[in-house]
Amino acid sequence: MGAEVEIIVKPPSMRASREAAAELRRIEPEAVMLNLPESISNLVQDLASENIEYDDFLEKVEERLPSPAEAWLKGYEHLLLELRGLRRGPDIYCYGDMIAFEIEARRAVDIARLTLRAMITGRVDADEWLSLLSEEKRIAEIASIREAEKIVSVLMRYEKAICILEQAPAHLKERLIREGMKPKVRYVGQPYHFTPLEILRRKLAKGGVSTEEVEALVKEHIKFIREYIYRKPLLEALDEWSMNKLYWLHGRRDKS
Repeated sequence: MGAEVEIIVKPPSMRASREAAAELRRIEPEAVMLNLPESISNLVQDLASENIEYDDFLEKVEERLPSPAEAWLKGYEHLLLELRGLRRGPDIYCYGDMIAFEIEARRAVDIARLTLRAMITGRVDADEWLSLLSEEKRIAEIASIREAEKIVSVLMRYEKAICILEQAPAHLKERLIREGMKPKVRYVGQPYHFTPLEILRRKLAKGGVSTEEVEALVKEHIKFIREYIYRKPLLEALDEWSMNKLYWLHGRRDKS
């Protein structure tokens, strides 16, 4: 009988993190797959098994990931702590492709550099942004195939599992079905409004994007940083951003 796999799609917000943690408690899986770098998988297992405290865990993570390590755990802190309280201690696996992660770390620096330049000069180099994000898209697509294979090979050994990721899992879901597993997709942290940079990435993934669109979304990205990221921790800022952008869904008449 194929494994029952709950695929939880979790945007990077505090609300989504809490709802994903609630799903962990509800399902009590035998295995949990986290979209974190594979190199820290054994540390996450030690944390979940209460073999190390969270502060010690962070110190050890610092030895394996670019500093500050906490930046790469954003959106997962609540989940990592929740793993320690599960009645049925699951096996934990981090499936994030290390080659893609290392490239992503460098790309994050490049994006910060381009953002700062645009903030200072007031000009957006659309060609440089497109080049950077197009390469990022290519690497992500290759990594997603490798990660799907990794997830499938692990979950074949279990009857009930959870896989947590940040984007719609069409190719992963199809791959699991082909192996006789029974995936079910659940979106948490909804409604969620994509950030300007997420919107730009999604447009690029679906096809072409004009220079004007790039310039407009990068300028919106800068505004988002100034009005939200500078004022609050990332996850709280994302929750507030979504609430303000989707204000009519929350029974409010305006964005104030």
